[in-house]
Amino acid sequence: MNRKIKLLFAVIISALFAVQPAFAQKKQKTMTKKEGQAIFDAEVAKAADLIKKMHIPGLAVGVIYGDNSYSAGLGVTKVGTDEAVTPDTKFQIGSVTKTFLSTVAMQQSEQGILDLNARVVDILPWWRVSDPEATSKARVVDLFHHRAGWYGDHGFLRVPPGGSISEKVMLQAAYVEQIYPFDQTWMYNNTSITFATHVVSHVGGKPIETLIEENLFAPLGMDASSFNYETTPPAENYAWGHPPIYGEGSISDLKPYYVPMIRESAASGGIRSTVTDMLKYARFQLDGKDASGNQLLSKKALDYAHAPAVEAEAGDFTGLTWFVHDYDGVISPSHGGNWPGTRSFLQLIPDHDFAVVVLVHSDRGVEAYKKVANAMVKAFTGIEAKSPVAAGVDPSVLDPFVGVFKGNSQNIEIRKEGDKYVFVQFSLLTNGADPAPANVANTAEGYFIITEGPNKGSLGELLKDPSGELNYVRFNHRIFIRGDGAVDEFSVSGSVFDK
Repeated sequence: MNRKIKLLFAVIISALFAVQPAFAQKKQKTMTKKEGQAIFDAEVAKAADLIKKMHIPGLAVGVIYGDNSYSAGLGVTKVGTDEAVTPDTKFQIGSVTKTFLSTVAMQQSEQGILDLNARVVDILPWWRVSDPEATSKARVVDLFHHRAGWYGDHGFLRVPPGGSISEKVMLQAAYVEQIYPFDQTWMYNNTSITFATHVVSHVGGKPIETLIEENLFAPLGMDASSFNYETTPPAENYAWGHPPIYGEGSISDLKPYYVPMIRESAASGGIRSTVTDMLKYARFQLDGKDASGNQLLSKKALDYAHAPAVEAEAGDFTGLTWFVHDYDGVISPSHGGNWPGTRSFLQLIPDHDFAVVVLVHSDRGVEAYKKVANAMVKAFTGIEAKSPVAAGVDPSVLDPFVGVFKGNSQNIEIRKEGDKYVFVQFSLLTNGADPAPANVANTAEGYFIITEGPNKGSLGELLKDPSGELNYVRFNHRIFIRGDGAVDEFSVSGSVFDK
């Protein structure tokens, strides 16, 4: 995004925060609790058929529409048991945790103890990353916008135990590789969130877990939510992770597994919660009120956090951590979560007093939560997501994509096979249980688009590296770098996957 456009967005957001102009009028339809329940139940029945077809053991889903809320669980908590998933079953919510961090940052901003526009080095003078320009320019707000350009998963590298884990992660920041010049392009960045974790913790004077517990869990009545780093999961009512089945297979063949969260990633993905609790959080994100009806965060602060701030990927934007989609003038912030064996999703449509949360304990969870959430959005609000469209198979567009591109825990490849282009992916998160290779086309905007299989409709963008060569692909929020070796070869030294 060029500087003039960025400045325009900055002005828009400043105006939002300063004078609070009203967003579009509420568009909620007149609906009784009973009518809403019937709509919700009908969509849950469709979700039950969906997860059966996808070999997913279960999910939990909840919806807020106006003053009413609805929730349900489907399937079992763990293959091999008959314990049912309910709205009170605990799931790892993964990166949805990031929105809790940014919300506490907004609270600190309203309290006047954190300046979101302050440079990080003005708060922590000892902090350094390897690039001097990035060190000098990075502001607190930049840590939430995913445009810092440095390596994105430093926050999952372990540090010695004892003391402040988040401080130790920041002390190691000097070794973080600068992949892109600072503020040049968008890529999802757990490292930035880990840095933000320590800034918020430092300003608040307490570990981030305590700050979130005191400032959000307790006042919202989220009694079932917590950070937990235990090596074994709860004995009851916990959704174990499950690998995917693509093609033929039986749910009974799945082997449940559990990967413990590490303290280094804390506010990047460490919360365990339930649909019941996440609906309390979603309600707060719509009105800013705690469980007693007191204003915990102002509406203008929520609008600031939810507003489109910087250009992200494929035409969407990022707010204060939130992904922001524009449905023809209706703004919808959302965030997904990903941890081995589990996926989560929270979407808000404030103009419609609407929210949906979907928790899935399967590595195919993204496919499921997208379909379930989109169906709930359409059923309650009438808003329908527009799917990207393939424009053809143009070698002049697709040939530059051909090659192997390496990520941290996932690699991708575009292969040319005769007159076809094929997408291949391998992921450490799924232990090699990945979708079959799928055909690829191109869109009119110059993206590649997967035209079949579980990733159908997913887009990839070809980007220039710092030298100007077309060696980077942005796919599924991440930057993949053209590299040597096979698509199923990984370097995991020092990472959470290094056993």
